[in-house]
Order: sequence, then structure tokens, then C-alpha cells
Amino acid sequence: MTHDATAEARKLAHTLGVGPERLSMLDGVPGADLRTLRKQIGEALFQADKPHFARVAALSKAVPTALAAKLTEAVLPPLLAARTAELIEPGRAVEMVTRVSERYLADVAAAMDASRAPAVVGAIPPERVARIGRELADRKEWVVIGGFVVEVGEAALRASVAVFSGEELLRVGFVLDDMSRLDDIGAMLSEAQIDELLAAAAEHGLWVELADLLENLAPPRIARMAERFAAAGDELAAAYAAAVEQGALAPESLARLRPA
Repeated sequence: MTHDATAEARKLAHTLGVGPERLSMLDGVPGADLRTLRKQIGEALFQADKPHFARVAALSKAVPTALAAKLTEAVLPPLLAARTAELIEPGRAVEMVTRVSERYLADVAAAMDASRAPAVVGAIPPERVARIGRELADRKEWVVIGGFVVEVGEAALRASVAVFSGEELLRVGFVLDDMSRLDDIGAMLSEAQIDELLAAAAEHGLWVELADLLENLAPPRIARMAERFAAAGDELAAAYAAAVEQGALAPESLARLRPA
């Protein structure tokens, strides 16, 4: 599979609620086709139960926000809460978000299509976005985080990047819904995060993720990563050279970290 197809297969598996290995029959299908299939399935699932979600959304408008938030967390399954949030007025949804726990919000986020509620996602305070992101990272919900990156503002993105390790950012970056934001994230990385990221690729075999990152960073970000790679020492350099020799890492990817 190409990098794009591999990432899209992981996102499709999340949409279907199955492990990526269950979709092995789709090996060889172009990433663009998998993306189209994922969007079509997501839309079909949403439309199938939309009348039910709409009734819950209408009911939520009939009670005070504080009470609606308390009832939502107490009795609404996260999937139902997610779909309801996609249908109610953004201002009210944001007000409800401020009144429920971060753990519950992470449950809702895992069931939510962030692209259906951009105004809601974009209005959540940056510090709260970062705390929810931290909770999702602890659960290894990389696809979920990748979907929300597209919808958050710069302040929320910066706050979130700050709470992730280099390894976590490498995993999230591979499944972003909008790869143009990868360079924005690259500009926000600390030296420690870059060091963690480079080490994680070797330690966990995240070569495809690393190659995808390097392909989407602007020259200034690549230069910074190359500086950290040069400072990392012989052991890491040997691990990268071995990955190239074994075919796990493309020579051109390593060349980006070793400019002439």
C-alpha cells in the first residue's frame, strides 16, 4: 500500500469500528478511493439514524443548558451525544461542552465526525481542546485526533501539540484529514519532541509515518529535523541506515535528514 492508502485504510477501519487487519481485502485500492468510500459510509451511517438524533436535539433545546448537559452525560451514550452535537445550534453546544467532564467529551469525540460540527469544535477553548486531546492520546485514538486537527484554530492546535510526545505526534500526523496542517504542527515542535519523534521511528518501526512526515514538511522544518538527527549520535544513525538497507525506509527519506 502507498502511504496515503495505508492512512486511509486506518481511518476507514475506525469508521467501521474494526481493526485495520480486517480490511486486508482492500489492499491495492488507491487512497483516494478509500477516502471516498469512508465518506460515503460515514454519511450513510449518519443519515440512517438522523431522525432519531434530530428528536434528541430538539428535546435538548427545551430544557436549560445546565440541566441538558447534566442529563446528557448521565444518560446519553457517546455516539448519540456526538450526533446530537452535530445538529444543535453551535453556541448552545459549546455551552454544554463546558459543563461536562473531559472523559465524557473524549468518549463523544471518539464517536464524532468533527467535520460535521466545525463551529462547535472551533469554539471550544484551547486549554480544553488540549486536555481532551491528552485523554484521547492516552487511549491511542490517533485517527480521532487527526480528524479534529483540521477543525481547531491555531491556539488550540498549539496547546494540543504541547501536551503530546514526539511519538504521539508522529502517529497522529500520519492520519490527519488535512495534510497541509502537518507543516503547521512541525513549526510548533520543541527540540525534545523532534528528538522523541526521531527515536520513536526507530524504536517502534514507524518508518512509513516518518517518511510521510518528511514528505509534507517545508524546507525550514526539514532543516531543523536534520540538525536534531545529526546531534542524535551514531546509534540512531545506524538504526536508520539499517532500515534503509532492509527496505523499511526509502533512501530519499534518509537523504532528507542527511543533506549534502
